[in-house]
Amino acid sequence: MTTEKKDKGMPIGITLDPGVYYRCGCGKSKNLPFCDESHSGSADLPIRFEIDKRQKVFICGCGLTGEQPFCDGSCGVSLADRQ
Repeated sequence: MTTEKKDKGMPIGITLDPGVYYRCGCGKSKNLPFCDESHSGSADLPIRFEIDKRQKVFICGCGLTGEQPFCDGSCGVSLADRQ
């Protein structure tokens, strides 16, 4: 019997300080959702993004968003109740 993980692909809510970040694009990072350069030698490059002020953001976990690396609700998850 298999058990489906119900939160698979859910957005990752995290508070970030101002700076430049790299979202893992290969899925191999040991520091998800951030890149640790495990993609070396592959075509799956990280997604660079900047944060201007300390804020809570929701990083896409499903890959359906049109606003990478941020969740835009394309997966059907409402972010309004997660603020």
